[in-house]
Amino acid sequence: MTLLERGPLLAQLRDLLVESRHGRGHLILVSGEAGIGKTALVEAFCTDAARDVGVLWGSCDAVVPARPFAPLVDIADKVNGPVREALNAVDRNRVFDAFLALLRQPRGSPGLVVFDDLHWADEATLDLLRVVGRRIRDLPILFIGTYRDDEVGNEHPLRLALGDIPAGVGLEIEVPALSVDAVEILIEGRGMDAVALHGATAGNPFFVTEVVAAGQGEMPATVRDAVFARLARLSSAGQQILRAASVLGRACEPALLREVADGDLAAIEECVERGMLQLDGGLLRFRHELAQRAVREGLGLSELTALHCRALAALRQATPVDPGRLSHHAVEAGDAAAVLELAPTAAERAVGLGAHREAAAHYAAALRCASELDERSRAELLECHARESLVIDDVDSALASQQEALDCWRRLGDVRAEGNCLRALSLVTWFSGDGERAIEVAERAVELLESVSAPSLELARAYATLAQRYLVGVHDELVVLSWSERALELAERLGDEPVAVHALATLGIAEIYLGKEPGWAKLEESFRRAKAARLQDDAARALINLVEAAGDLRRYDLVGRYRDEAIEYLTDQDVDLNLYRRRLDSDLAEVALERGRWQEATELANALLCERRSAGVIRLKALTVLGRLRARRGDPDPWSLLDEALELTGPQGEREQLCALQAGRVEAAWLEGDTVLARAEAENMLPLGVERLIDPWWRGELGFWAWKGGALDQLPEGAAEPYALHFAGRYRAAASAWETIGCPYHQALALADSEDEEDLRRALEIFQSLGARPAASLVVERLRALGVRTIPRGPRPRTQLNPAGLTSRELEVLALLGQGLRNADIAERLVVSPKTVDHHVSAILRKLGVPNRIAAAEEAVRLGLEDREILGAK
Repeated sequence: MTLLERGPLLAQLRDLLVESRHGRGHLILVSGEAGIGKTALVEAFCTDAARDVGVLWGSCDAVVPARPFAPLVDIADKVNGPVREALNAVDRNRVFDAFLALLRQPRGSPGLVVFDDLHWADEATLDLLRVVGRRIRDLPILFIGTYRDDEVGNEHPLRLALGDIPAGVGLEIEVPALSVDAVEILIEGRGMDAVALHGATAGNPFFVTEVVAAGQGEMPATVRDAVFARLARLSSAGQQILRAASVLGRACEPALLREVADGDLAAIEECVERGMLQLDGGLLRFRHELAQRAVREGLGLSELTALHCRALAALRQATPVDPGRLSHHAVEAGDAAAVLELAPTAAERAVGLGAHREAAAHYAAALRCASELDERSRAELLECHARESLVIDDVDSALASQQEALDCWRRLGDVRAEGNCLRALSLVTWFSGDGERAIEVAERAVELLESVSAPSLELARAYATLAQRYLVGVHDELVVLSWSERALELAERLGDEPVAVHALATLGIAEIYLGKEPGWAKLEESFRRAKAARLQDDAARALINLVEAAGDLRRYDLVGRYRDEAIEYLTDQDVDLNLYRRRLDSDLAEVALERGRWQEATELANALLCERRSAGVIRLKALTVLGRLRARRGDPDPWSLLDEALELTGPQGEREQLCALQAGRVEAAWLEGDTVLARAEAENMLPLGVERLIDPWWRGELGFWAWKGGALDQLPEGAAEPYALHFAGRYRAAASAWETIGCPYHQALALADSEDEEDLRRALEIFQSLGARPAASLVVERLRALGVRTIPRGPRPRTQLNPAGLTSRELEVLALLGQGLRNADIAERLVVSPKTVDHHVSAILRKLGVPNRIAAAEEAVRLGLEDREILGAK
């Protein structure tokens, strides 16, 4: 069919290609609904561009789990050399290096690279997209990716990957539907009603062409009906070929298809001649995935299973085949023995290539068939699944599998394996938010491993794990020092660099909180050694702890330095360190809260809460930040957030986070003027042992709010100086100390307790600039009590309508969300399509940093937009 109404898009792509060839590379995302013509547009462009530049094309597949580096596998078949060697070596870093070298080579670089159907991309491919996106400006490459925008929401992995690419690098081109005029051209001479066809298909080119090809007098109701109408016109042999092709993936070899379908070459030729299949580079494929899906979904269960069985048998006889492809057919065929043989192998390959999400899925598939395994094999498989689940931040699955593995080892009576399993379980348990249980598990691991062997690598790892658990629990730092030193000494004696690096980091952290300056150097050394040994997790841990410690100790100059180093490292590693990135963001959200950068804190914390599977400790911190922000700004219902945070922690959760949460709960009650609740919350935090906290800043924070809440008569000894000055009534000195540090809210709190009018006015000014309405109201009451009549009102919330840089149309949509309207209602009011409203709502959620439309509606009310007059609305 002729490519209609795509001239302006092709011209835009040509202009971008010219810019790219002059050394200014571009990343282009071609988006639109399924069947809208994204691939057809890019294919037409590539055909034209191939006269001047090399073109490399690879596609993602609609299979679960996805093939690691699927587009690159397609490309490697064309370029061979280092890319193919790196893939065969199952070495993720070599793959990245080889592909970048291919793009950078002075002669023979492709010029144009296409990754089709990125909505199905595996984790490794998305990481490769990050790698290219961060370097594209320096590459003479036009890199095009296509994706279905109706399948990519705010939490889709592709959306998250695109969020890691620098702003201004990517450009999105949305492919529109065909007009009635275009449909009229497509049906010319066929006696069909263009307006009716356009209305039935919404101008979707694939649906239009399928209906036209079906040639029925009566309009098919769905794409599937149109495909089936065409299928019915084939011979029985041709139909069998199509049914077999529908289960063989995006493309398949003709010989394989003949064997699976038990057909002949003539039947294949019939399907190609009728336009149902296309021959492309020696492989057969459907004209569109929608047609393939329609045929596959029309198969009965018995036929579907039989075809997958035949596919598995045929592929086993072929030359080396991707184990993920074999595993897929084994799963669909219901062949448990084959799944147990193939899925773990596919998972191991996925791990090596960095596709951890796909690895976890392969292990999960094997576990569903694991009833036939012996106890030891089952335990090993469970631990593999737990490890990969934790890497992708699926803590619940990791916890369940690790605990089940522990039960297996106990039934076997294998004490050493039980001890190792307990060590791993301690980490998973901590990520789930149960700090007390994590410590108990780590202690038991050490006890078991000490009982069964002489000093060993396993024991050194258990010592290091226990030291870390003590570090993040409410324990004396001197105990942490002891266990860290024991782990470090044993690891270095046995030559275990990973454990030594880990123990050194824990030792450095403990020394920092004890006020020992050499601790910073130890933690920095841990990072350097981890980086040199390519221990990405340990390097990330060291950097994030540097940021976190600097924030806790109010060393904001160091926060900036270590933050930049952490971001640079996490960005440059090109591996999935999302768990650490989120941990870093949670730390930065806390820093932004204390430094008065409340919009930044809101965006960071809300983005973390958008991640449904975020680890408990990360979610707890984000909830605490948002709860304290709501309380400080006087926004509705801070308690729902603070209560949810409380549910995520046990009696011994992470020390600093318990401090922040408990202090925030007292503060929220105090700001509401509820003295009874404030005292109750203050008394609840006394069991934390405020006086036993080594860190003077957390000792001061908890002691200060316990005092404000009425549970303490004086601050604990050793509280940080600004808190002590405040308690002593030296308000200006305390405020000056907080100002020097860079904490305006605490600065204003100190001035607010003064009897001096000038101090109170300054406190009011700061609170009003922050938007801290409850605290500002308390200062206003004090000024009035002093007889002051002229009191600044401060900026009204309704004059601050657009803090997130929304467009005028997005502000209108946000205002209507604030009125409680649904998308369909908003579309009717603004005279636009519901799909357009969907796009606006997605953009609003992203810019405001909120997880859902309810939170966006709350923000609209807070900004005073809910009664905004909408110009041009019906």
